[in-house]
Amino acid sequence: MAHGDRARRATRRLASLASHVGPRGTAIERASTSAPTIDRPEAWVAASASGECFGPGAWLAVDQARVDAFARCTEDHQWIHRAGAVTQFGGPIAHGLLTASLLPALMDGVLPRMGWVAQEINVGFNRLRFVSPVKVGARVRASAKLVSVRRLGKGAGGKGPDGTETVVSVTVSTDDEDSNAKPAMTCEWVTRQYAR
Repeated sequence: MAHGDRARRATRRLASLASHVGPRGTAIERASTSAPTIDRPEAWVAASASGECFGPGAWLAVDQARVDAFARCTEDHQWIHRAGAVTQFGGPIAHGLLTASLLPALMDGVLPRMGWVAQEINVGFNRLRFVSPVKVGARVRASAKLVSVRRLGKGAGGKGPDGTETVVSVTVSTDDEDSNAKPAMTCEWVTRQYAR
């Protein structure tokens, strides 16, 4: 298959996935409280010393349409994710990587807003674990604990943007009673924030 065909297929899959997420606020039950705003990088660094906890955030439904869209987008069509699947979990389950990919939505409103940040990038994960399955039809939400925040240098020649690197311990839980209060997923999420 030509590279252009693959790119077009991937674009269609992403559009399909986006169509199942819907406009902001429709698939997620928004929490009634909003997180505080942090206006300076120094304040964010200082907050890390306390190991502050945040959340839990709003519930997000993981329905079969979302699971099917993720399967199409990633080409992961394993049978345990399909509607009607008979599994050891009592029915189809969501992809673990779908749960991880929902973190930006799940964390919206959980961590403080960064008034000083122009852009934030994802660096990766430490110790990502899928502890218990997310059954199709369940809801998930996230809570977090601030592990560390360190200042980043201004780059070559001191001309780059001011920034921080943040490590947050995240727990994603589910409303499924059969999970025995185990989290669905745990990880340390590493991100970088750059000043305006």
